[in-house]
Amino acid sequence: MEHSIKKHTNHTQHPAVQVVNQAQEGEVRDFLIQLLSKDELLLKKFRAFVSHEITKSDMQAYKKQVRGVVKKYLGWENVIPYQAASAFMNEMEAFLDDQVQTMLDDQNYAEAFELTSHVFMEAGGVDLDDSDGGLGMLMERCAEIWSEVLDCADARTERRIYDWVTRRLDGELTDYMEDYMEQVLMSRFSGREYLEEKLAYTRQKAQEEKRDADSWTARYHTQKWAMYHIRLLEEAGTSGQEILSYCKEHWDCAKVREYYIDKCVEHKDYNQAIAALKESLVMDAGMPGLARQFSIRLKEVYHISGRQEEYKQQLWQLVTKDNAGSLEDFREFKSLYTEQEWAQVREKLFSALPVGAHVEQFYQEEALYDRLLDFVLQAKGLYAVQQYEGVLKKHYPQQLLQKYADELKEMASLAADRRRYQEWASMLRRMLQIEGGQEKVSEIVEEWRVLYKNRPAMMEELKQFGTGSKA
Repeated sequence: MEHSIKKHTNHTQHPAVQVVNQAQEGEVRDFLIQLLSKDELLLKKFRAFVSHEITKSDMQAYKKQVRGVVKKYLGWENVIPYQAASAFMNEMEAFLDDQVQTMLDDQNYAEAFELTSHVFMEAGGVDLDDSDGGLGMLMERCAEIWSEVLDCADARTERRIYDWVTRRLDGELTDYMEDYMEQVLMSRFSGREYLEEKLAYTRQKAQEEKRDADSWTARYHTQKWAMYHIRLLEEAGTSGQEILSYCKEHWDCAKVREYYIDKCVEHKDYNQAIAALKESLVMDAGMPGLARQFSIRLKEVYHISGRQEEYKQQLWQLVTKDNAGSLEDFREFKSLYTEQEWAQVREKLFSALPVGAHVEQFYQEEALYDRLLDFVLQAKGLYAVQQYEGVLKKHYPQQLLQKYADELKEMASLAADRRRYQEWASMLRRMLQIEGGQEKVSEIVEEWRVLYKNRPAMMEELKQFGTGSKA
């Protein structure tokens, strides 16, 4: 008996050791029989512990226990509500840490995988409010156990796991469940036999998804499986030309084109890379994010291939259209000109910028503070003032103070709650940090005390600015 206790604890001084050692063998047996006769699951666990074997009946009982946990937390609409989700996840994780971990300790790897997969499917298939993200942690734990099983399992169990995963990646499960299963599929099963099977499997999956080209979801999955296939082709040592030919089969996938372009650049085949980038800009013109990425990449390829004039033109395209408002691109573009040339080019650039391109940050970059001030004064509200007052208050303190005063006057004309009064008080304190701010704040405070004396919460917030003419 002492051996069994030590197996499950790293502390030989655990109180259980002392209690059992003091008991007579017959007493221990009688107590254990009495306990096991009342708890079927504990009986099965004990039998597995002493025999290192788990029967089909045992597995059915364990699965029944898992389903019982699910039923325990389901609400009347067959949904696990937010209030119960955490407790549900904790109980599922406790089951893994107890029952499944015991199977791993006893080297019952096939059973550990089967039971973990049951937990994975039961928990992932239930409708629950997972606002706290507990389900993802449970899925991650299941994937870790699968990986641990694969580290130790024999060839038969490994094959069983491979078949189970590939059969269930049929689009019926939720994306996040498939993500964990795909992670196991692609990171494990690395033998030559599995590599050939995975190559055939990923090619087939990409082709199946491609048949439904009008669906955004299908396009996403086509791209995903095509990229999996490409990585496996690399792993198999497939020739570069054959891989690039496969890329052409899935040319509508942006990530496939990105891969193709990177390989062209890697082999210094800049003409092919540039042609693919230009084609991508046309194909993905309706997707600004993707178009921006390809435009930036085209600029980089022009640069590394020494095509200076095209590089300069592409930077102009980025600064004025594709990535308008990017300070990094602006600085890179400026570096191509002498100080004398830049003054004229800069004005053309400003004129070419679209509305909403945040030209104000360029004014700050170029120390064009008079233009920056005009922008701030014309902007509605105080956001622009607060963003740029650090550089402007040294040069235009009175203009900034007047902008604050005008905006605050408009805000105060409408009644508000204490939170808003506190915000206004915070703005008044900022004004105090600007030269001449004390006089302007005193003027505002005195005016408000007269106009809004019937707003007690507002008057209370103004107490911090003193009384009379001193703020």
